[in-house]
Amino acid sequence: MNGGIPVASLFGIEIRISLSLAVMVGVVALLGAEQAALLSPGLEGPAQWLVGAVVAVLYLLSVLAHELTHALVGRGRGVATSVIVLNLVGGLAPLSIEAPRPRDEVAIAVSGPAVSLVVAAILLPAAIGLSLATSALDAVASTLVVIGVLNLMLGLASLLPALPLDGGRLVRGIAWSRTGDRDRASAVATRAGRLLGWAVMVIGFAVVLLDDSVLGVLIVAMGWLVGGTSRGLAQRAELERAMRGVTVADAMVLDVPHVGPGLTVDTFASQLGVGGAPIAMPVLDGERVVGVIGVSALRRLGPRRLATARAGEVMATPPQAPLVGPGDAIWGAMETMQRRGLDGLAVVQDGRLAGMVTRDSAAEAMRSRIPATVVWRGRRK
Repeated sequence: MNGGIPVASLFGIEIRISLSLAVMVGVVALLGAEQAALLSPGLEGPAQWLVGAVVAVLYLLSVLAHELTHALVGRGRGVATSVIVLNLVGGLAPLSIEAPRPRDEVAIAVSGPAVSLVVAAILLPAAIGLSLATSALDAVASTLVVIGVLNLMLGLASLLPALPLDGGRLVRGIAWSRTGDRDRASAVATRAGRLLGWAVMVIGFAVVLLDDSVLGVLIVAMGWLVGGTSRGLAQRAELERAMRGVTVADAMVLDVPHVGPGLTVDTFASQLGVGGAPIAMPVLDGERVVGVIGVSALRRLGPRRLATARAGEVMATPPQAPLVGPGDAIWGAMETMQRRGLDGLAVVQDGRLAGMVTRDSAAEAMRSRIPATVVWRGRRK
């Protein structure tokens, strides 16, 4: 669930929806129905809910347009994106700088908010025009008003200077351009996010004191979320700097067992993650690596299907589980495993299996590189 639920694929990019956005879509449907009842009292209840459903779908499409624009602009500037997760705190903004130049970072950051603000600038005047023209189009006008306002809020809120929001990425790109140091730029952006989080929390406490406790608590929670996210990103940036120069070869497991795609899962399930064994293994068709299978996949499968399911049905395959080389950066492999919920990746050299890099082996490499600090899975040693 932390990677969202896959719902579609556009332009070769997998689209996922987070639980937080799914809840927000339901709230937007309720708001749309209430707005329709307010502006068009003659509408029957089912018609009001139909308007609410249309508003919710259009809002979801608005968020998709915002984030897909990021992805497509990034692709044009050398930032490859295979998955975007639609959520409430920035769907695409990566946790590390990927753009090759500061101006690319800025362009990617502003592209999403620009789309949302342009949509708002088109819909809101159109809604006013329709409402003035004829009362028969009040329901349509109310729908455009809600979608226009939501796009305006999405565009403006995403420009707040806090990672992972677009505004934080914009601050990072500008700081990178001025200092020439992307590490310092990340530090500036995360510091701005922490300050913004504290400011929002102060505003929330003030609202609570003014006797609007529900709104005040919501504002405090938002400030805590922004500040906490920025602190986490700052900590993550420190880990990334410490791991520079560490390759997959430094963390991979050699002489790992492998299975064929036709084997039933029960024949090898006991070999995964038991007694020091790797938590993932490659699936080979002859000498060709066709996928990987890990303990997480077996847990999701459930004990009842172990005797009937075959490795080829359960394994993760490229590009979902890309093949990596010994010289690839371990940080990129770790990000891929975390983002896609994988236990390991197959390491291939000269077309042949060289080993596996797993969550455990990567975490061990990190512990040896930076002892007594925060490791990849978020625990302290």
